[in-house]
Amino acid sequence: MSKRWLIVVTALAVLSLVLAACQPQEVVKTVVVTQVVEVKGTPEVREVVVTATPKPEERKLEIFHWWTAGGEREAADAMFKAFKDKYPDVEIVENPVAGGGGVSHRVVLQARLSAGLPPDTFQTLGGAELKSYVDGGYLVPLDDLWAELKYADVIPKPLANAVTIDGHPYTVPLNMHIQNILYYNKPLFDELKLTPPTTFDELINVAKAIKTAKPNMAPLALGAKEKWGAAFVFDSILLEVGGPEYYVKLYKGEIDVKTDATFKTALEKFKELIPYINATNPGLTWDESCGLLVSGDSAMVIMGTWAIGYFKSRGWTPGQEFGAVTFPQKPERILLFHPDTYGLTKGAPHPKTTMDWLRVVASPELQIPTDVIQGGLFARIDIDPKEFPDPIRQELMTYVRENPTKLILDQHGSIAPFSFTQAYWDAIAAFVVTPDVDATIKTVGDLFTTYQVKEGAAWYQWP
Repeated sequence: MSKRWLIVVTALAVLSLVLAACQPQEVVKTVVVTQVVEVKGTPEVREVVVTATPKPEERKLEIFHWWTAGGEREAADAMFKAFKDKYPDVEIVENPVAGGGGVSHRVVLQARLSAGLPPDTFQTLGGAELKSYVDGGYLVPLDDLWAELKYADVIPKPLANAVTIDGHPYTVPLNMHIQNILYYNKPLFDELKLTPPTTFDELINVAKAIKTAKPNMAPLALGAKEKWGAAFVFDSILLEVGGPEYYVKLYKGEIDVKTDATFKTALEKFKELIPYINATNPGLTWDESCGLLVSGDSAMVIMGTWAIGYFKSRGWTPGQEFGAVTFPQKPERILLFHPDTYGLTKGAPHPKTTMDWLRVVASPELQIPTDVIQGGLFARIDIDPKEFPDPIRQELMTYVRENPTKLILDQHGSIAPFSFTQAYWDAIAAFVVTPDVDATIKTVGDLFTTYQVKEGAAWYQWP
């Protein structure tokens, strides 16, 4: 019968430093223990490495987002409630940064990422914006999580494509926002017996009728302070003039705008519309432009689905105080879209908690209350459209389920590199103030070359 006894001959303490951003350094102690073991009557010396049990990960989630405007803040609260219902032990540390579409948010976030102090997760749009974070090495691919959730099976393929870079999904989308929606003051349209416009010519005719009946009213509201609002309006015109294939080719850098008649025609039409836009647009944010409808200073606004949440936060009810149509609907009905998404940062302080967060983001339990409040469509197309209380999104969600190939990335997510897109927004916003067609064509043409759009947008495939 063999005998075993333990003789501690040496004990060596080895210190390993584990550094996590914004956390104290954690010391992991490793001890090498020598055992003398009798095997079949012969003593043998063996070494065993004993490592202390690491401290469990703190149940905390540090998150960056920009949902601070009316309808958005309430949606953020619903989003975090869904997570807390599933994981009540997690402390949520928010870093909300105000600014429509995350313009200000990106500046603060980039400073943290560049300094090697990442939050656990952050809000980002799908498309070229997401690609810039992936190219920067700031996000971890989520192939295993997507396989676990079978997420690609329950969302439209164009949506999955928008968050997939080099064959790997990097974030989990929680919604789809449609950019090209024209909202209108329904009682005013009823009073003037106007039909909501779905083409550019119809829009001009409606604007003229409103200006005649209400001289002090700006028919179309615009908030260009954050620049992208002007690009939204121009995109709708461009989509009608050129069609979906042209739209994709343009933002993939495959069109020479300096010699292109379609781009010039779209700018000329935009110039025709400018007299019917509020002169205060350079100083207004997106939500303030929507507010012009509520105050009676404007009759229409071209804005994304998030405006539904804003209008509801102001006491307006879809189908009563306001209506909505996608714009344009010719030559065919295309929905320009982008998703709000979250991923796992490289070097996240709390990776296990973050993965739990992403599982909830993908769930109906989070998407239904969050998207109903905030105004977007569900990312998941297996959720009943009737979960939406308003007819606007019921119809849009049904259309997406039946026509997923009619989705094309919009200005927010963007097909072109994000560096180009920001400069492009500046150029289009400047056009509203000084509508010089030839000068703008030259500026935009130079931007396509400067930012090497053709190479940078090669990743995007449509449909």
